[in-house]
Formats: sequence, structure tokens, C-alpha cells
Amino acid sequence: MASIQYTPPPTIKEFIRHFTPARLFHDWIVGPVGSGKTTGIFFKLIYMAAQQAKSPVDGIRRSRAVIVRNTMPELRDTTLSSWDYWFKDGVAGTWYATSPKPMTFVLRYGDVECEVLFRALDTADDVARVLSLEITFAVLDEFVQIEPKIREALAARCGRYPPTNDGGATNWGMWGSSNPGNEDDEWHEYLGLGDKTIASNVQLWAQPSGFTPEAENVANLPGGTEYYNSLKIGKSEHWVKQYIETEWGYSLAGTPVVVTFNAHIHVASGPLLLSPHLPLIAGFDPGLVGSALIFGQMDLDGRLTVLDELVQANMGAERIISDRLKPLLRAKYRDADFIIAPDPAADSRSNNDEKTIVDTLRDKRKGGFTVRFPDMNNRLPGRIEAIEHFTTRLTRNGPALQIAPHCKRLIRALQGGWRYPADRKDGTRDKPEKNAHSHAGDGFSYLCRYLYLGGDREAKRKERGFVPPRAVNFYVNR
Repeated sequence: MASIQYTPPPTIKEFIRHFTPARLFHDWIVGPVGSGKTTGIFFKLIYMAAQQAKSPVDGIRRSRAVIVRNTMPELRDTTLSSWDYWFKDGVAGTWYATSPKPMTFVLRYGDVECEVLFRALDTADDVARVLSLEITFAVLDEFVQIEPKIREALAARCGRYPPTNDGGATNWGMWGSSNPGNEDDEWHEYLGLGDKTIASNVQLWAQPSGFTPEAENVANLPGGTEYYNSLKIGKSEHWVKQYIETEWGYSLAGTPVVVTFNAHIHVASGPLLLSPHLPLIAGFDPGLVGSALIFGQMDLDGRLTVLDELVQANMGAERIISDRLKPLLRAKYRDADFIIAPDPAADSRSNNDEKTIVDTLRDKRKGGFTVRFPDMNNRLPGRIEAIEHFTTRLTRNGPALQIAPHCKRLIRALQGGWRYPADRKDGTRDKPEKNAHSHAGDGFSYLCRYLYLGGDREAKRKERGFVPPRAVNFYVNR
């Protein structure tokens, strides 16, 4: 192969040279459009093929890779076009369009010989052929468009070439590149971006936003550093965040529960501070499968500031208290007058235990927390009314709702993750779907409901000419 001059940007360079011998590995790089990701996955193949041990028969480092795209037009027009730019037929190796090796480039350089198969997954037959391959490596171009079951099946085919009598595979695995997908995709969870812990053999490499000074590959883009500013013109905010700022998007299916939320208005530009003169309230949506505590304060102007969040899965009340809640309070809110406002259902006894979640929260040996309810009604319309009390008003200090920017789970929920089902057959919108975002939304609604009803009662007292000695005394104490 003729000498190729390629200087990869920092993230791609690390991605290319990541090497785990004698073990199945999964390497994935995510970045904005035009960031050099596809070139990176090709040069990782060059690097990995050179790590294969020499054959004991003739000293050649043999390997076989399959490069996969989800459709034939995209494979031909993008992936193969990019490959041909770097690896010319007759220079870097030999291209076989049909027999005896259809859609295959035999790459040769130094003592390396690597068969590179190009396959699309247009039909069931295409999938079946890919899943019966004997390969060393699998490479997925725009992997978020490829079904996770294909990823799992291809992983089982890696390391099967070369055969043992030719030395066997000495390193094997799969990798790929993509723009970010949606948070609802299984890929998001698989890459450790959701609640699931990333597997030990999975590595994610994330390139910086195209708008940052650290943006990669801009020297090779038309217009250089102005490329992304030009590209964003006429695009939706959703598209810009996903394809330039490298933020995982969200499904637009289903109606958001809170349609009045606007991140530009309601998310603070910087950190929010605890007021030592006001109580710190945590709206609590309990549950073993998923739960959330959303922490906030309402000032004397009626502005709600959301300071923190705790969202967790598969944790009971006692573990939430010991492992999550108490450490947060000790670290950040040690002197706060702290109150928990839970779902009223938390005061219901289970069939197996006479103790309620509220009992556990109040138990001095476990929590010793103050628990209060604004009422004993958790119907959704009332909670939405409370949320919109804050999302639709302005105070003399600005919007009546300000959320700390690090409360990403709550922000995501309010941006549409907390939503009604998209396939409602009867046209009703009574119940939001239960998903990874609904717990944060519910916890926030209990916080808002508690403060909203308290504020309403305070206003009525003022109309009657009575003001309580302390501003916090108007909350219902149960």
C-alpha cells in the first residue's frame, strides 16, 4: 500500500489506537457531522489488522473484516465512496465487485493481508449472510441506524478468522462511528448514557461539539471554523443539538406532559444557590423500579428554583435514604430546613409489610425526615396545574421557574421524555407512559403541587388580613 498521510484529530487518534489483545472489544465513536468519524473507523482497521500475529505457515498477518451499513444506497454512496478516497484499487489492494469475492477489497500492506467485506442490511437475506460470516472484525458505519440484535449477532462472529491452523485470531472485536441517536434508542443505554452501567469491554469516544474551540477536523471542512455556523442556518434546534453539538436527541413521538416548558427560559444559565432562610423541599416519586427526588425552594416572590435531583432505579426507600439522600444532604444542604413532599400513595401500607414508605422516611433510626402533604390527592390534572403555575408566570426576578443546569434528568423529562403514549387507541391522554423519564417528571410535579397549594393558601390568608408569623407555616403538616 502506498504511503498515506493522515493525521487524525485527538479523539479519533485515541479511538484508533485503543487496543485490547486476546479479548472481544467494542469501540464506538460519536461526533458531529463532518468530524472525520468514517475515516477514523477505516484507519482503526489498518491499525488493528497490523496487530494480528503472523501466520506460522508463511508469516502473513491475515484477518477478515466486514463493514456494515444499513442500506445498499448508503453503503455505495457514502461508505464505499469514502473507502475509495483512501484505498485505491490496484494501489492499496484489489477490489472484487463480483466473484470470487463479491463486494470485497483485499487490503495488502507490509506483511498484512486483510479481506474487507462490504455489506448492506437491506433484506432478510442480507442479514442472514452477514450473520453466517467467519470474521476477525466487524465495523458498523452509522451504527445507531443498525438494529442492536445485529450488533450482538456480529459480535459472536468476530474472532473466527483466521483458522487455528493459520495461527488463529489474536485480537478481535467490533467498532463503529455515528452521529448521536435518540435517548430512546437501545444504543443510548448500551453505551452507558442512561441508567445502565457500561460493560467492561465497551468503550465510548465522544467528540466535542462543532461549536467549541476543540471541534475536530475543521481544517478539512469547507469554510473551516465557520462551517458549523453556516450549517445550522435553517435547521431546527433539535437537529442542531443532535448533529452539531453531539447531544443525543429524543423521540418526538407522543405528546409531552408539560407543553409550557421552555429550556431557554426555565433552565438557569449557571448554578443556583440554596437560600438558608427558606425551607428546602424535595418532591418524591417513590418506587422500586424507579424513583426520583427533585429538590427546590420557593422564594417570597413566588419563584421556584430547582437546585438538585436524585433519580435512581431498583432501590428501596431505606437504601435511597442511606446511599443517596443522606450523602447529598451532608455534602450540600447540611443546615437546610428539609421537608419531603411525596406521592400520597407513599402513605399506603403494602400487603407484605405494615410499614409505609412515609414511616421509613420519618423513622429516626433511618431518616428522621419531616414529611408533609399539601393534600391527599395525586391526580395528574392538579399536578399539571401546579407545574404550569410556575412555567407560565414571570416574577419581578424573572421567570417563576429556574432549574439548575446540572439537573439533566429533570430537564430531559420536561423536554418531552415525560409524555403520553404515542399509540393511544381511544384518544385519551389520562396517563403518561412509564419510562426512564417519568419518575423525574412525577417527582417535580409533587414538588410543584406542594408549593403551589401552600402559596395559594398563603394568598387567601393575606386577603383575609392575616399573615402567619413565619412564611413556612402555611404548608399542610400531616
